[in-house]
Amino acid sequence: MIIALINWRVQPAQVGAFLDKWKTGLKLEGARGLVAEFLSRVEDDSFHEGVTWTIEPDDQDDRTTWVSQSYVSYVNVGIWETVDDFMNAVGKYMTKGRVIKEVFEAAPRRRAILTPEHWRIGVSRLPSATSPGVLE
Repeated sequence: MIIALINWRVQPAQVGAFLDKWKTGLKLEGARGLVAEFLSRVEDDSFHEGVTWTIEPDDQDDRTTWVSQSYVSYVNVGIWETVDDFMNAVGKYMTKGRVIKEVFEAAPRRRAILTPEHWRIGVSRLPSATSPGVLE
C-alpha cells in the first residue's frame, strides 16, 4: 500500500475552477488499486491551536516562476494498493519537475509518496460513497 500526496497551490480567484476540475475533470474511473482519495484544504495555525505544521514553499521552489505569491493550499491524499497502480492511473498526467500545468495554479504542485510502515485500524470507517458531484 502507498499514500500519494499532491500539494496544489491555487490562485484565490481560481479556487472554484480548481474544485470543479478536481471533481469532474480528474477522473479515475475504475482505476485499478485505488482505495480512496481525499481532497482537503490546508488550514493554518489560526484554525486550531493543534496546528503546528503548515505546508509552505521550500528551497526548491523558484518563486520567480509563480503566477501568484498568494495561494490557497490543498492536499490530495490518495491511498493506493501499489505504486504501479498509482503510476498507471495518474503518472501519465504528471509533469517532470516543478512546473505550472493548469491555469488555476499559483505555483507548481508538489508530490510525495509515503509507504506505510505500520497502521492502526479504528472503529470508524471511511466514507462508503463518493462525495456528491465528484465523478469517479
